[in-house]
Amino acid sequence: YLTTDLQVRVAYDSKRNSSHAWGVQVHNAWLLYKLNYAAKLRVGHFDPAFGLEPLLDTHATILQTLMMENIGFKKDWGLGLEGILGEFDYKTALQLGSGMTPRLKDDSFLLTGRLGLPPAGNFQSGLSLLLGRVLETEDIKTIPKDKLLSDFTVSMKRIGLDGQYLYGPCLFKGEVAYGENDSKKALGYLVEVDYTVPRIQNWEWELQFQSWINMLGENSSADTTLTLGTTYKLNQKVTLRAAFLHDFNMIGQKEEDRVLLQFYYFGA
Repeated sequence: YLTTDLQVRVAYDSKRNSSHAWGVQVHNAWLLYKLNYAAKLRVGHFDPAFGLEPLLDTHATILQTLMMENIGFKKDWGLGLEGILGEFDYKTALQLGSGMTPRLKDDSFLLTGRLGLPPAGNFQSGLSLLLGRVLETEDIKTIPKDKLLSDFTVSMKRIGLDGQYLYGPCLFKGEVAYGENDSKKALGYLVEVDYTVPRIQNWEWELQFQSWINMLGENSSADTTLTLGTTYKLNQKVTLRAAFLHDFNMIGQKEEDRVLLQFYYFGA
């Protein structure tokens, strides 16, 4: 009846001076209690119920969903209710709107909900809604508290659609979100294809195009990225990842290319 999860890491930011470089990041920190066959109650720090993020484990992956661009964080503190409603699955969450650090300021809150449409074959999709007053932070720390960019919240409204389709060795993913930030129109979209090498199924290639526009009609407010990545799973505990990222127009900056390498170990 009860499931728990705690995922914490210590992070070091080399761009900051030594007194501010270290921090503790609490990612998953939740309890999930089964109320009955159709409903479960979630309490703690977990994904808002919007888009692809609550369906995927992106903690260790290089490729990400729209969540960071959309809300500004991937996890928040609060309560959630989820389960099955007839042929549909649903997730709802009422959270603080503060992200990594639990705090209430300027009447902050985040209310989200996702309704998963009945799957047809290898296709699944969902409709999401979001309403909130969200705090913007500079860091992604829990201890010490992340720094606020402003003492005032950003009023957010969103509607979103997401889908995944498995066709042979290819998994297609897509997500779109549209709404407002303080009455300014915002739009984001993502398309991705993951290809598992049939003869070497521990090896996968990924191609993703992602764009987020904070103020529609203003080019300087867009952040658009094309990413080509590869993943090789050596065994159940060790995964190697590499990716090439091209930012076409980071918000307020020029184009930029990056190469990322990752060694990931998961085990007791």
